[in-house]
Amino acid sequence: MNPRLLSIIAAIVLVPVLVIGGVAFGLLAIIGGQAASANAGTGACTVGDAGTALTVTTTGGDSLTLDEKQLANAAKIITVGTQSGVSAAGIKVALMTALQESKLRMLANSTVLASLDYPHEGVGSDHDSVNMFQQRPHWGKLADLMDANYSIRAFFGGPSGPNAGSPRGLLDIKGWDTMPPGQAAQKVQVSAFPDAYDQWEGAAETIVNSMSGSISCDGGQVIGQAAYPLSPGYNMTSGYGPRDIDVPGASTWHTAIDLQHWPNNCNDPVYAILPGTVTVSTELWLSIRHPDGFIVSYLHMYKSQRLVDVGDEIQAGQQIGVTGNVQPRGGCHLDLRINKNGTTNSAVAALQEAPDLGAPAMYAGYVNPEEFLRLYGIEVCPPDSCRRP
Repeated sequence: MNPRLLSIIAAIVLVPVLVIGGVAFGLLAIIGGQAASANAGTGACTVGDAGTALTVTTTGGDSLTLDEKQLANAAKIITVGTQSGVSAAGIKVALMTALQESKLRMLANSTVLASLDYPHEGVGSDHDSVNMFQQRPHWGKLADLMDANYSIRAFFGGPSGPNAGSPRGLLDIKGWDTMPPGQAAQKVQVSAFPDAYDQWEGAAETIVNSMSGSISCDGGQVIGQAAYPLSPGYNMTSGYGPRDIDVPGASTWHTAIDLQHWPNNCNDPVYAILPGTVTVSTELWLSIRHPDGFIVSYLHMYKSQRLVDVGDEIQAGQQIGVTGNVQPRGGCHLDLRINKNGTTNSAVAALQEAPDLGAPAMYAGYVNPEEFLRLYGIEVCPPDSCRRP
């Protein structure tokens, strides 16, 4: 594996990583044998190898050896959750649930004969429940429920979920993140055995703690919850802060960083660094509001070449457009900027604002994108591969 990637993974110590039960629970990908892919929304992701076997243990001391397919299913849960901005705690709940309901297998059902026509890894017989989460018909059409990615998105629910809050996915349950994880799982599943999920907490931690690598989403490399805005090999052509510039209309106090490949700097795919909802799409600006309230903006992409529009739900690593040269013109490049105003994320809120460094008051809320991305384990301009101005 790329040494720089390993160092990035090791550096994920703030927002995207929660320490749960003594385990550093970072949203990474998988090691080992079989690559798993997931498609949350429109951004397809491929997870690194998932290994051929891993033994986990319940709190009661029972052991379960997960095979290659079960580990690949765990990879799908982590990938879809990561793309959708689900926290480490939420992904842990999903893994605990799938372990209890199906031992991380895509199950058909002997009483739902049509389910046997879809790819499956075992056959259950509990009422009319199917898939890893044993979801019943009120969760969706059979064809959807037998699709792993749909079923995972349905379990998580929330604004980008397919169930629109009915039935409730995990993110639709108020206060789920303050509950014990087994209780949160029960709130989603409404099981006749409400205490059964607790026994899998350590097993879920073992799965995640055994994982390393990266997630690649349509060419956008995702590390933890965040993605790089361009494919590898770009340089920084203008940094954050005061600058001398002779481009008409360009600001002399830069609240962004400019990134550019050279040559071939035009029509370079641009990837969303984090999930969220598109709130602004003008000739110059494309802005995406993260669920935590801050706004990530991408400038200079031609509107006609953008792949998203206002109201669209975006996943980390999803391509949103290509680099352009919208005025003020300085050659094709990406201008990336972050405004923390309105954030509920304490780590982001603590970042120093531009006016604190001498910028005009009109730039209140803007923070250094490099410092921001370090919260998510990404060094956006590493010294071994990115030149600075």
